[in-house]
Amino acid sequence: MNQTKPDPIVAGGNESDLPRSFRVSVVMERRERPDARWIRESWHLTGVTLDQGAGESDAGGRVIREGDQGEQYLWSGFEVRLYRDELESYYHNLLAREPKIFVVTHTDQQGRPEPFLVSLSYDEANAYEFGGEVVYNAAIPPVLYAWVEQYLLENYAPERRIKRKRDCPGGDGTCQ
Repeated sequence: MNQTKPDPIVAGGNESDLPRSFRVSVVMERRERPDARWIRESWHLTGVTLDQGAGESDAGGRVIREGDQGEQYLWSGFEVRLYRDELESYYHNLLAREPKIFVVTHTDQQGRPEPFLVSLSYDEANAYEFGGEVVYNAAIPPVLYAWVEQYLLENYAPERRIKRKRDCPGGDGTCQ
């Protein structure tokens, strides 16, 4: 099998060994809810996996498993990239108790989710959610976690917090 090295991310003028992006697939599960009074089905993000194929994305998703209570669908062809202006968000995501990967979806005419974006940025996912889109999250796959961690080590230094000094109440700059 002929594998080529992924394109490098250019960090500060130096070429890094980090790949520019990863292709991923999204696996979602539709569960029937016969016991629920107001809803017939619910959707859950099962996970995000690396996409080894170079094919086109699956429009509408394709069923990969069927059962009595629902089905699992696979959408492929998504690309996860890292951006310098999201470094702070990646940092806080990795520091969280359970770091997440986010899948942003539109809702189709039947009320089913249609993934259109996969991101590692909490801030980006939050902005889409405030914009009315539905955002699902799952644990970050280990390969992507290591990739983001290395990217942060090479490109990010948290700002030092400086304790603000209180103004003196005297008005003349002297404190008692």
